[in-house]
Amino acid sequence: MDIPLDAVKAIYRRAVDTKAGDGEGVAWWAAVATEVIAVIRAENSRAAAEIIAWWHHDWTQVGDTAKAAASRIRSTARAMKVV
Repeated sequence: MDIPLDAVKAIYRRAVDTKAGDGEGVAWWAAVATEVIAVIRAENSRAAAEIIAWWHHDWTQVGDTAKAAASRIRSTARAMKVV
């Protein structure tokens, strides 16, 4: 599955952080793309959540979970017909 970076950015912005901009830098977006694609490819939501649990830790302070974020990423990718 080859997902263009623009599609990854759109998925991430819709599912995780609407304020994430191109100013984050190429390396940051490349790392995000690797993980977003891995989340989309994961066998199930639990496996997807494990992929992003390490960076999702900070968001638990605002009542979010890695599983919820993973579900949003996967749902957004389906809605965008990326997968």
